[in-house]
Amino acid sequence: MPRCHRCDKELEQGGGLLVSVGLSSLDGYECKQCGTLLCSDCYNERTVELAGSAHDTCPTCNGTLQKR
Repeated sequence: MPRCHRCDKELEQGGGLLVSVGLSSLDGYECKQCGTLLCSDCYNERTVELAGSAHDTCPTCNGTLQKR
């Protein structure tokens, strides 16, 4: 199981019928460059901590975090 980079919470695996047809989305944010994952709670906390800064940058490689 993939885990959040910050809190080590288990995140769902990719895939599934509802995800593939666009009726549901996976929890969290992922960096497409290095694969780092953040759960939604940690992403939201980071947004508050980095108020005014680029909160969507990857904490590992400075890539861009995108909704999974």
